[in-house]
Amino acid sequence: MTRTATILLAGTALAGAWPAMAMAQDAAPPEQATSLSDVVVTAQRREERLIDVPLSVSTLGGEALQRAGVADISAIGGYVPNIQINQTVGGAFGPLISMRGLAPSADTSLGRDQPVGMYIDGVPIAKSTGAAFDTVDLERIEVLRGPQGTLYGKNTIGGAVNLVTRQPTGVFGGKFMLGVGSADLFEQRLSLDLPRIGEIGQGIGAFDVKVAYSGRTRDGFFDNTHPNARFSTFGEQNQQAGRVDVVWRPTEDIKVAYGYDDTSSRSSPAMLAISAPGAIGPGGAYASLYPYIQNAIYTSRPDGIANDYANRSDFFVKGHSLTAEYNADAVPFFGDVTIKSISAYRNMKSRSQTDFDGTGVDLMHFTLNNNYEQWSQELQLIGANGPVKYTFGLFGFKEEYGVFNPRWNFQFGGNKYDLQERSADNTSIAAYGQMTWTPTAFDERLSLTLGGRINKDEKSATSLSQSYSAYLANPAAPGSGVFQRDAAGNPITRSGGPALGALPGPGNIGPSDLIPLTATGSWSEFTPEFNASWKLAEDWNVYGRVATGFKSGGNNDVAATNASFMTPYEPEKLTAYEIGTKGQWFDRRLNLSAAVYYSDYRDFQVGVFVPALITTTIINAGKAHMSGVELEGTVRPVDNLRINFGYGYTKAEYDEFILPSGQDVTNTYVFPLIPKHNYTLGVDYRWPGVAGGEVVASLNYSWRSEQAGGITNDPLSYRKAYGLLDGRLSLADINIGDGRTAEISLWGKNLLDEEYWVSGINLTLFTIRQWGDPRSLGLQASVKF
Repeated sequence: MTRTATILLAGTALAGAWPAMAMAQDAAPPEQATSLSDVVVTAQRREERLIDVPLSVSTLGGEALQRAGVADISAIGGYVPNIQINQTVGGAFGPLISMRGLAPSADTSLGRDQPVGMYIDGVPIAKSTGAAFDTVDLERIEVLRGPQGTLYGKNTIGGAVNLVTRQPTGVFGGKFMLGVGSADLFEQRLSLDLPRIGEIGQGIGAFDVKVAYSGRTRDGFFDNTHPNARFSTFGEQNQQAGRVDVVWRPTEDIKVAYGYDDTSSRSSPAMLAISAPGAIGPGGAYASLYPYIQNAIYTSRPDGIANDYANRSDFFVKGHSLTAEYNADAVPFFGDVTIKSISAYRNMKSRSQTDFDGTGVDLMHFTLNNNYEQWSQELQLIGANGPVKYTFGLFGFKEEYGVFNPRWNFQFGGNKYDLQERSADNTSIAAYGQMTWTPTAFDERLSLTLGGRINKDEKSATSLSQSYSAYLANPAAPGSGVFQRDAAGNPITRSGGPALGALPGPGNIGPSDLIPLTATGSWSEFTPEFNASWKLAEDWNVYGRVATGFKSGGNNDVAATNASFMTPYEPEKLTAYEIGTKGQWFDRRLNLSAAVYYSDYRDFQVGVFVPALITTTIINAGKAHMSGVELEGTVRPVDNLRINFGYGYTKAEYDEFILPSGQDVTNTYVFPLIPKHNYTLGVDYRWPGVAGGEVVASLNYSWRSEQAGGITNDPLSYRKAYGLLDGRLSLADINIGDGRTAEISLWGKNLLDEEYWVSGINLTLFTIRQWGDPRSLGLQASVKF
């Protein structure tokens, strides 16, 4: 048993959702099956009915997530409109979340911030790398669309994803599940609530404890046919996760909650297959290399390929959080108030070895090792006094990381490589406030909200890189690497010895004698928000919202030249205008929400070739706008039948995009990873009174239109439109005595065996694709006690 399993007794994987869109709770019990229950969320840092929150929010319930049996958050995009979660090229531990036309950069280095924030119990998950961990025993997922710059801060211009874990109940009970499936899948999940120790208000108070564990092993779906391959298949998984929650309640007014999560994943990389030749092709600049790839080009999904280098794709994540709350009633001037402190520390280590050329020849591969730490502290004052509700807060954040990234390009078995080592030390502080006024003059139908946040970032990046061939040819050439140089461009060494002997690397060069280069920057931004909502009926609201957000500026830490590395980029900014409505009708048989938005996008960051810097560099390129629609709902036309539906439309266009060369690409470049249309349709039906339980059948179909793989509108990297059908058939709530119930389920994913790719990139030399999983089937059995 692994270290995580030894520490933690139980767990459940963060799963993809069954058709429960816009429903944070699971299906109502049979006696309530004709209506839809209220959904409570904390999207605005306080508990509110979803229908009363004046912004576009979707929720997915925890029990439904567990039943779906999917092990990572990539499934969210199949159930929520206008959100897409892609895998990084060559691996699955760095989810790339796109929302409302805002897509992350294909460069997933730790130096790049993302446009959509992720949070677990109020703690920011600052980097996408390592964020695809199993979250055990989840209560719900909240998806907030549009900028969240006031309450959530930087890097939420597209929206935010909140993961809310289930808290201990203090009552003994739990759930255990075993599952098997295609590709030798074996999974287990266990969550356990321990009996309460002590009593609230007596002695030292009461302690509630919950422990959880999940494990998942699986072979890959695609073969690696190379005779010396370390793994026989691509995408093999060996992932385990655990979580411990301890809640101390000394009095009714004080609550202290500690959470610890631990995830480890040891996998083989995803299959990267060549789909089209480029410069390595007939008539190309490197046509002499074409014989190495001509038999490894696949325009449709292959069963496997031969890779000489693809070895591993591992990550390890640990997190600690301590949340303390104090509640006081009728405080003069403040009214009923909650004071909250959220303290957290997280660390992540990842290592990957990926072969980019899709062949059995040593053409292109790299190693990437990351070591990341973050600390965060937030203080909140949340309260209500008469017609006014308020939230005020202070936030502090610090992160440090180091990266080791050697790359082998056309060395043909030699032990020579380009190398990049980089590190950073970044801090951020913020203060924010938001107030909502509900005057009595309109029978408390009108609510007006005003908020704002001031944020200050400071970043320091250090880089040492060498390009092997360029350095040997001329160490003083700008393209030979990033390191300290004299006025003539020659390397400055620590020892003062010959610069040529300073190249690092085993076998051909010795320990580095070069001196890294450091770049710093600081930025401040203010992000206000205003919204107004009107209650047409108890269960029907309309609202209008104007919100702002920004994505942090930074340094070009993966730059290939000194000039590029020392050229910072500024924050990008977004202002969104949104109107929407939410309601329940027909005795709560129909739940419907809709939103229309327009976003003004300025100083957007993009990596382009800059002639003066002789390399690709992130710059602030210009202006753009996005507009779109979101529609989702749930309907119960008859008893025991639930139909869920959602539709998203996004149109994103550049208003001004001039390359550093002077070329105007406003009308030729496109927004990548953004389908114009996407929809989902789910059906869930229950037959009670079968074999001492009930039969539950569910189907969910999600579809998205074609989308560009990169900004240059390259047809080779375009993804075709595709749809995925998932299903599940369960015999649930089987009474097995002593208050215990059992469930047996058959499930299937991609039932139509759709051929699609989850990521791809045109490397100029050739285009590679990472194919999605084919059809898979499985069986699960669980006991609840």
